Amino acid sequence: MSQSWKSLWKSECGKAIPIYRVLVPESVNQDIMKAWNARGYRYTAGAPSAIMLTGGMRRNLFRSSVLFKGGTGTGTAVTAGFAAPGGLALLSGFADAALTFGALGGVTAVGTGVFAAVTGPKYFRDPKRLSRKNRQKVGQAQWITPASLGFQPGRKEGRDTDEQRLFHLAVAIARKIVRTRAWTHPILRDHVSRVDLDHAVASIGVRLTELVRLREEIESIRDAGTAKSVETYLSKLSVAFTSMANRVLSMHEYYERLTELDQQLMLLHNSERSRELGDRVLDVLSRTAADDSADWQFRELRIDAESQSSVISGLVAELDQTADDFDDFDSRLAAAQESIDALEPTPSSPPASKDDRSLE
Repeated sequence: MSQSWKSLWKSECGKAIPIYRVLVPESVNQDIMKAWNARGYRYTAGAPSAIMLTGGMRRNLFRSSVLFKGGTGTGTAVTAGFAAPGGLALLSGFADAALTFGALGGVTAVGTGVFAAVTGPKYFRDPKRLSRKNRQKVGQAQWITPASLGFQPGRKEGRDTDEQRLFHLAVAIARKIVRTRAWTHPILRDHVSRVDLDHAVASIGVRLTELVRLREEIESIRDAGTAKSVETYLSKLSVAFTSMANRVLSMHEYYERLTELDQQLMLLHNSERSRELGDRVLDVLSRTAADDSADWQFRELRIDAESQSSVISGLVAELDQTADDFDDFDSRLAAAQESIDALEPTPSSPPASKDDRSLE
């Protein structure tokens, strides 16, 4: 990893405004994500653009919901509208009017029941529907945004952080990964299934968010007496940040391997297409000119598909090794977490002066 993350950030997204909203997959259950997928919401790390439907994501605003709830609600209101005058007429002694309103109310009640029986099952089985329990859980969803990483837009009051820039780079790389031909190619079906891109990017975002918050808390206690402790704590945080930066660089290396595989897959596609076209030309010649020399000439001109296949097999093996490095996050995460945990005070912590001497 000869390239630094800052130079990579400048080349990939240095001039772009950070616009992303990445879901932490562990903050919601699979039923919620399935419903969002059915609605077409884009919330994954590799989504082409961010989605800002915070309020609408917890509501059942779709066709079957509007039809069922709107129809039954209207029918109930109409039934109540007939029942109220009928009751007043009955109390006033107008029996005929009471029977008329009662009959109309009964008809609308029956109609509402039939309508609910027809539209209700479709609504309750709709894959877009969120249950009442899941609608409550949607509010607990955790999102990684530029604001959560310390970014504030504006020329005078604006500010940015290295954590936000690093995560912006991770999102940009993730969006490039899912656009590669190799990522969706059948040759990598089993390989891609074990590289959880959303989890990897969200994990980076969660850790960077913790670093931002902890650094702000540390900076808030800086004074003449705690300056030395603050600098020591910040140096420890830089170790955790470096771990995250190496993780993003590994992610970019994985993307570069995919682009190499893309080129070979295109060559393989062209070679197979060339072979198919050559066979068709030979077939035409055999039925027209019967050129005996055409066969070996086309064999010389064709791209050898077998050799391309062997190259692709080698690239896939190298990609597996790169993915192992990319997925080897537990050890790095544990090291970063130990650095963060070491900074958190405990009830039995010694005074600040002793702590400074122990860190030295």
